[in-house]
Amino acid sequence: MTRIDPESIGRAGDGQEKTLSAVRIAWPASLEFLVTTLVIFADTLFLARLGTEVLAGMGLSVTVFRVFYEAFLGIGVASTTVVAQAVGAHNRDLAERGAAQAISLAILVGIVAGGIGALLANTAMSLMGQSGLVQEAGATYMRINLLASPFYAVALTGGGVLKGVGDTRTPMFFTLVSSIFKIGLNTVFIYGRWGFPAMGVAGAALATVIAYGLNMVLIIIKLRTGFDGIRIRLRSFSPDRELLKRVVVLSWPVAVERMVMRIGFVFYVRIISSLGTVALAANTVAVRLESIFITVGFGFTIAATTLVGQAVGRGDLAGARDKAYESLRFAFLTMAGLTVILILLKDLAVGMFVPEESVRALAVTCVIIGAFELPALGVLFTFAGASRGAGDTLSPMLVAAIGTFVFRLPLVYLLGIYFGLGLEGIWYGTLMDWIGRAILMWLIFRSGRWEGKAFIEEEEKAED
Repeated sequence: MTRIDPESIGRAGDGQEKTLSAVRIAWPASLEFLVTTLVIFADTLFLARLGTEVLAGMGLSVTVFRVFYEAFLGIGVASTTVVAQAVGAHNRDLAERGAAQAISLAILVGIVAGGIGALLANTAMSLMGQSGLVQEAGATYMRINLLASPFYAVALTGGGVLKGVGDTRTPMFFTLVSSIFKIGLNTVFIYGRWGFPAMGVAGAALATVIAYGLNMVLIIIKLRTGFDGIRIRLRSFSPDRELLKRVVVLSWPVAVERMVMRIGFVFYVRIISSLGTVALAANTVAVRLESIFITVGFGFTIAATTLVGQAVGRGDLAGARDKAYESLRFAFLTMAGLTVILILLKDLAVGMFVPEESVRALAVTCVIIGAFELPALGVLFTFAGASRGAGDTLSPMLVAAIGTFVFRLPLVYLLGIYFGLGLEGIWYGTLMDWIGRAILMWLIFRSGRWEGKAFIEEEEKAED
């Protein structure tokens, strides 16, 4: 088997290098997630000027179609784990073949899920209790976005492959380029410029489709030309039943985890929808703002997944644990700092959406509550990422299911509806949910459940 130079995969030397490794991997990944979130944020800003009904419909649409998006993200996370462990084991051939099988799976799932979702767009919006302009805008935005599902799936999975070798900068750069292109297209397609008709919400969705297509093309070119001594060749896409099965075993808990969270969020938004359009619009604004800050924590998820995965691939379980706690320290401190920043900027940030006064006041209250969720999310994301990097994708799924159906939904209903606290009570319930999940994920990781669940098999490790 072909060997990889340990230095080329970022093996840390002294303590200072260890400290820097998590940050070096995390910050481009955080920026990538931030840019991705800003794409939806930009759509929200553009479409807010078309009225509260359009804004509410777009918010509901994002909630529903991201259920499908999370399935693609699950394959992307699995591809990071596969490649990270293969790189840690110095097995370039396995990294290449595992990446190709993951991309093949992403294409298949993207086509199937996108087709089903696009057909059910109107039905989904009706089930969310909406009609009229809210339903029409939401269904249009969702249907067009879902038709591009194969683009999303390949871009996310290919980006996950690069992250497995510790390269988070390239996916970040590609996402940045395609997102800038997307925002430029927004001004053309939404309002009508340069001879194009004003397409409104359909224009925003179409711009997103084109941007993700560009991102996918850039990712494919990078994978084909080579990265960190690995190049995805066409022959690697030959079906490998055993390897594909192992990729699926890694992928499905992540996909189910993310989909459970999104399905739970659909029910969560359905509860909010019962409070009226003002509450729904205020929640959309607050969620968009909070999500910008949450994305920073996702960077440390990637760092933990990559660093722990490579350590497990080397057979260094003690080193894997150290990498997890290294990522945790920076994640917690960073998210705590962002809590302060979000509270200080709450009025200015909410004002960017130019909401009605009733929407503005309620959104500001939710943003304050949401700011205190960030440190807990830093803990949750880090240990979930570390577990996935070690090959234990089932534990984060179980925590997500417990959090959604045992913590969040009962709490938000009791506080928001039963006790009559409205949207503010719903956000307090969400805060308690995230704290509960963070504690549970930490206890599971500390128990060592992740040990012995590596994707890579002993015979696939290259000899030193």
